[in-house]
Amino acid sequence: MPNRAKLYTKHLLTSFFLLFILVGSLFLSTDWIRGILANPYQYFDVNLPLDEVYFTVVFLSLITVAVLLSFIFYLLLTFHTRFELEIWNATKSIALSKEQFRKLYDNAPMPYIMLGKNAEIHEPNKATLRFFGVLPEEIDNKNFFSYISGDFKDQAEIFFEYYKTGIPIDRKEVSLVTKNGAIKSVLLSIFEMKNLTGSSKDTGLAMIFDVTEQKLLDKAKTEFVSLASHQLRTPLATTKWYTEMLVSGDLGELNLKQKEYIAKLNTVNKDMIDLVEVLLNVSRIEMGSLPVNLKVTNVSELTESILAELAPQIEKKKIKIEKQYNDFLQNINSDPKLLRIVIQNIIYNAIKYTLEGGTVSITFEESSGEKKVIVSDTGIGISKVDQGRIFSKLFRADNARNLGSSQGTGLGLYLVKSIIESMGGHISFVSEENKGSTFTLNL
Repeated sequence: MPNRAKLYTKHLLTSFFLLFILVGSLFLSTDWIRGILANPYQYFDVNLPLDEVYFTVVFLSLITVAVLLSFIFYLLLTFHTRFELEIWNATKSIALSKEQFRKLYDNAPMPYIMLGKNAEIHEPNKATLRFFGVLPEEIDNKNFFSYISGDFKDQAEIFFEYYKTGIPIDRKEVSLVTKNGAIKSVLLSIFEMKNLTGSSKDTGLAMIFDVTEQKLLDKAKTEFVSLASHQLRTPLATTKWYTEMLVSGDLGELNLKQKEYIAKLNTVNKDMIDLVEVLLNVSRIEMGSLPVNLKVTNVSELTESILAELAPQIEKKKIKIEKQYNDFLQNINSDPKLLRIVIQNIIYNAIKYTLEGGTVSITFEESSGEKKVIVSDTGIGISKVDQGRIFSKLFRADNARNLGSSQGTGLGLYLVKSIIESMGGHISFVSEENKGSTFTLNL
């Protein structure tokens, strides 16, 4: 209706513009008409009677008025026809665009599926049929979420509720079952898109991005890392044993230079053992084989042992440690080994990225069933650009990499997040570059 009114106004204005020109021409001709009436024989044959001259002038004026009226009448009569022609042209253009969209939809390399009100499948494109290995009639009107594998059934119910309430689903990882029983890993996105095909039954659009091969490749890489790490463990442990024997003097006294080199070798070997242990834990998490053994754990004792271990770095950088345990978290149900890895990484990072003379605070909180370990520092912080990727595997923030003396693998926070979530908790943080960071562990 707004377009029709706009078109009507356009034609009306055009008509009035032309009418204005014609009427204006008449007004500009008034002096000429008066001249004729005052002295007609200067324009007409002097032999014509005066009444014939007047008749001719009046007749020409009436013809001009008739032309104006006819023009206006013509515009009014043809307005509807011209409007319908405009509508037809617009409809034709829309039909061509819709046909092009339909071809793009049907032949797109990514599986697309139209979904009805209750997530029933309508008009799957060719890529969808290839993905599931079915014919159109085998999948039409089936509930889309019924194709999610059993391992994700709880998630499927949540997604179905999201869909019914109009909440978009954006790149969520699930497994779908094909006709021959194959399970494929995908990133699923579902958005509300009513009447996309002109049918009232269409209310949503599902997009499937197949990541099966990528997942298999990641699994192969993880298994390789796990195997390599296991193989490295034995020679590193042997090296550690031999260096400890040399340092102990059981094989003879060492001079100062030899002791210095052995101490450096022992430090490097310890760093390698720590790295191998991190790689093993990462591979266990990614393969789902990290054991969680819950038992009564005293978090304050565990934290104190970590601080004792990190005492040389704390003293070297003259860092002030502020502790507020408040007698909380003394007997919680957790895996002490895994929790130690988590807290150790967080405190170690706080110390590593806090400049000399800075402060690291460790606070325990316990209220309404929530148990928290909060570690704050006055260090270099994390820029806003990097904050979204801080828990990604192998990622290190720019300002962290720019610290000349700072080395790292980019696995620490990835490992922390994975472990804390495997124990049913989660981690969050707030940070401002050059002012410090605060990490909160919800146990």
